[in-house]
Amino acid sequence: MKKFYCFLILFPVFSQFLFSQKKEEKTFSEIRKPYEKMAIDDIHAMPYVKLYIEKAKNENNFSKLIQGYRDARQFDYKNKMKYADSALTVSLQHGSQDDISKEYLSKGIIYYFYQKKFKLALNEYIKAYTHSKGSKDEYHRYKVLYHLGIVKSHLGYYDDAMKHFLECTSYYRSKLNENHHENEQFNYEKAYLNCLHQLTVLNRYLHHFAKSDSLSNLGYRLTANNSDFVLEKSYFLKCIGISRFHHKDYVGAQDHLQKSLPNILKRNDFAWASVVYYYLGKTYEAQDNVNKAVGCYNKIDSIFNKHDFILPEVYKSYHYLIDHCKDKDLENQLYYTNQLLKADSLISKDFPYLSLKLHKDFDRRTLMDAKEEIERSSTKKIVLAQILIVSGSVVLGFFVIRYRRGQKIKKQYQLLQKRIAEGKYNMNDILREEMIELPVRKTSLTPEMALEIKEKLQKFEQEQHFKKKGITQKSIALKLGTNSHYLSVYINEQKGINFNKYMAELRINYITNLLNTNSKYLNYTIEALADECGIAARQNFSNLFFDINGIRPTDYIKNRKKELGIS
Repeated sequence: MKKFYCFLILFPVFSQFLFSQKKEEKTFSEIRKPYEKMAIDDIHAMPYVKLYIEKAKNENNFSKLIQGYRDARQFDYKNKMKYADSALTVSLQHGSQDDISKEYLSKGIIYYFYQKKFKLALNEYIKAYTHSKGSKDEYHRYKVLYHLGIVKSHLGYYDDAMKHFLECTSYYRSKLNENHHENEQFNYEKAYLNCLHQLTVLNRYLHHFAKSDSLSNLGYRLTANNSDFVLEKSYFLKCIGISRFHHKDYVGAQDHLQKSLPNILKRNDFAWASVVYYYLGKTYEAQDNVNKAVGCYNKIDSIFNKHDFILPEVYKSYHYLIDHCKDKDLENQLYYTNQLLKADSLISKDFPYLSLKLHKDFDRRTLMDAKEEIERSSTKKIVLAQILIVSGSVVLGFFVIRYRRGQKIKKQYQLLQKRIAEGKYNMNDILREEMIELPVRKTSLTPEMALEIKEKLQKFEQEQHFKKKGITQKSIALKLGTNSHYLSVYINEQKGINFNKYMAELRINYITNLLNTNSKYLNYTIEALADECGIAARQNFSNLFFDINGIRPTDYIKNRKKELGIS
């Protein structure tokens, strides 16, 4: 009996000890450990993440609370923006400038990757960039620069995007051979591979196909046997597949594109998935496999319906679908026509720069007329409606496109003449004024050196030595009695452009003023005009003239002659 009483007395003490042991709270690291290596958007992480957030709130540990919201944003697909806003709110109240910058960047990534709202993404990235100034976190600063480059690339500002990606690639590559923590090393490798992918895509857009192929092959070699980068490998497979298509290797293209698709779909990257479907469709088109081509293009239509998003690159899939239905399926012809009109509206809104460059085989007004005619038609008028679509698209499309082109050229000519008349001709291309210009790293010259180069460069310009063919930065530097590095620094700092751009502007400004002031040059051939200002190739001259003046030299001459009454 005494033993029993003893047990009753000792039991509460013992049970309290056991209970206190059981209730001993885990550390933040222990809570986080089970989900640290889970895949992005894996909802199974959320019970642990919520426990992490609750602990941070109870302890008023704001740095851990920010981390908890970041983790929730990473794993909760449906509530990403909610957790991003929560992380930003806490960062603004209790975090550092780095924390604030990272949260703006994260919101931008959600807008870009998950919602494809590029303008909203760009706004968030700019805020992130502003708060990252002066940050010692180099990795984050380059991450901001990288994402700015992505949005600029999608909006069609390829040259600006290229500068960002080249700078980021150089930084990340320099970090690969250093000793880092395992997670840091992974981040640097992933960032480097992402930069290679973006450079591959950009070079393709700019028709630098050899460079694009070289980069995609490099990326594939780096990822082929690495299980940590299966998504990145898929992106490079996609790029190689597109290249094979352009080289008319349709079987090879299909093989690479199909291999790329599973991981891209698994990541829910519907934008790149639509590009894969588009080029798969193009390979089947080339092989006259109509059913498979239509199947691929309908996949793009499904993505468009689900996400209300379409890339300009895949826009023409609807042209094929409309043509496919033209003679046999009026209902689907009308459906695809409506889809094309909807796509046209979205592209014009989301891609204003690119939409100006799109060659529209189906003019919008013509499509609207045809759509209305089909809707009004009875069965007896089906043939007439089809004729209207075909003839209207061809005839009206031809005249509307020609009229629009003429109006655009006329407007560019008037803008250029206005700039010349107002003495503003040497300013940068006015079409690019709205772009955000980021600060450039400067290597300052002494005031004496800068003044000396300035005076010599003014003499170089006044004596028009730039008209000589084949001159280089090095030869000009020797002529000015300096070295090419100092000359490059001066031009970059004082004129805000690189040497090649500086020479191009000098030459094109010179020839434009000649065309504007001396009518005899209006009768020169393009080759002769190129020779006059020191540019070796006719096409290069025409391209530079267009880049700087916004109008082709032939169109400028035509409008100038018309203005002067010269036949």
